[in-house]
Amino acid sequence: MHDVSAPHVRYTLMVMQWGQFIDHDIIFTPINKGFQDSILDCRRCDSPQTVHPECFPIAIPQNDPFFPPVNISSGQPFCIPLTRSMPGQLTLGYREQMNQVTAFIDASHTYGSDKCEQQQLRTKSDGMLRGTPNPLRGKDLLPTENENHECQAPSGRCFTGGDTRASEQPGLAALHTLMMREHNRVAGELKRLNKHWNDEQLFQNARRIVTAINQHVTYNEWLPRVLGWNAVNLYELNLLPEGYSEDYDAYCNPTVLNEFGIAFRFGHSLLKPSLERMDGIFAKRNPPVKLSEHFFNPDLLYQPGMLDEIIRGLTTVSMETLDQFLTDEVTNHLFEDKRQPFSGLDLAALNIQRGRDHGLQPYNEYRALCNLTRARSFDDLHREIARPVIERMKRTYAHVDDIDLFTGGLIETPLHGGLVGPTFGCTLGIQFRNLRCCDRFWYENADPLVRFTDPQLTEIRKVTLSKLLCDNCDYVESEQWSVFDLPDPFLNPRVSCRDLPGVNLELWKERVSCGVGKTNIDISGAERISPCVMCTCTKEGPVCQSLKIDNCFHLAQSYSPESILNDHVCKVQCAFAFRAFPQVATQDSNQLGFANS
Repeated sequence: MHDVSAPHVRYTLMVMQWGQFIDHDIIFTPINKGFQDSILDCRRCDSPQTVHPECFPIAIPQNDPFFPPVNISSGQPFCIPLTRSMPGQLTLGYREQMNQVTAFIDASHTYGSDKCEQQQLRTKSDGMLRGTPNPLRGKDLLPTENENHECQAPSGRCFTGGDTRASEQPGLAALHTLMMREHNRVAGELKRLNKHWNDEQLFQNARRIVTAINQHVTYNEWLPRVLGWNAVNLYELNLLPEGYSEDYDAYCNPTVLNEFGIAFRFGHSLLKPSLERMDGIFAKRNPPVKLSEHFFNPDLLYQPGMLDEIIRGLTTVSMETLDQFLTDEVTNHLFEDKRQPFSGLDLAALNIQRGRDHGLQPYNEYRALCNLTRARSFDDLHREIARPVIERMKRTYAHVDDIDLFTGGLIETPLHGGLVGPTFGCTLGIQFRNLRCCDRFWYENADPLVRFTDPQLTEIRKVTLSKLLCDNCDYVESEQWSVFDLPDPFLNPRVSCRDLPGVNLELWKERVSCGVGKTNIDISGAERISPCVMCTCTKEGPVCQSLKIDNCFHLAQSYSPESILNDHVCKVQCAFAFRAFPQVATQDSNQLGFANS
């Protein structure tokens, strides 16, 4: 089926791009490899028998509008290659796949998913992440690697980051670059504020802040546009306007649902065939960045101003409306080798085949699980799917129970105010609720061992993706309030980057002491600031407590009656004793027989 373009009337292409960026933070399913970690050649239709049993190729039908039924080189039937996902279950039974990255939204796409990866990304100095000096005097680009077998760059240099897919396409590489720059910007500011901090302190604190920004942007800006506010409320995905969250559940399971791995591919329908480039006054520059020519080829990001131009394009151009259509750039030319005709892949076919590889139930089963009516016939789908699309499904599938999850979820009518339909909305809602409630390090959590201070949390709640782009692009001077929404002079105007609210990092300046009145208390120390008040200096500031006085006459031997009566806490406890025994200031309390008053 050829692509039919339907630009979205409200949202920018940044909705698609942030979705892919977050997807790579949450899930990465490895595939089976051959001898010495080699890539299996599953292009032959008989490759499960002749190459490896883990080959799972997709046969091309006779009437395919693009791919030939016969391989013009070998004369054999033509198939699209696919290798099965690596099994990861610990016991015998149903085959289960593994997730090779941390499931939580923890910026693993920037920092890696294990300590070894993280160490390779760090400079080991001043808390910084590695970068590649920009040859054109701009800010650093991502570090490069020479051993990426997927790299198609003529220079032989692809970028690396916390996730191996950082160079998959230029828009994704641009976001990876900006997040690396954001970490280094934050680490540099923390170094200025806390000159006594070592590399580890700077790195971990910057990482906490950047992770919190990722979480906040995703739940505050991105998810409401994808799910709509009704679904956000239904699945309890709302963020708090102030204070701490008590939603952490130590017993819930954050594992990524296998169904989520398919449902989250809805973003493939939002893609455009090219990424538009915009100059400093948001005028189009030619030529646009054609996707099929830049898969795992990030060389163009070395060109002057290119990263900024791509970011401006992502925040200015409409994304495609979510529907049953995907651009030909990914259904005919995905990861294509230009030297070999018909060497590209079909992303829609791969998504469907991957669901079958993972043993997912048909779409109809998930309708029932998500409280929709189980369809007995194609016509029962009419409440969620448009009639013309149902007719197309009748021509494609023999029975309503044959519809794949990816196909069925993609063609549903969107939820009110959202992009996805009810089945994908249900799957995403459950998963994102688990990713929040199961995360002990979620940025809103109240755990005193890991939480931000209340003023720090207030600052994080100010951040938007617009401000992050402003802070880390090379020469971007303005952005609209929400880069997920199309610019509008009244509803979403472009404003100077200086006018966008950001995080005041002064609140991360570590205290070495606390001043309480005329008393200065060292950090972690405690001082009695008045006869009946004790203060402790914490990282969050002084914490003062009233003291319980057991014997007012003993107290009077250390403090004057005037200072005691001027202390409200003392006055409440000792005023009666001092009125009854005015000589307390000059006599021993034991002589008065008033012990343990």
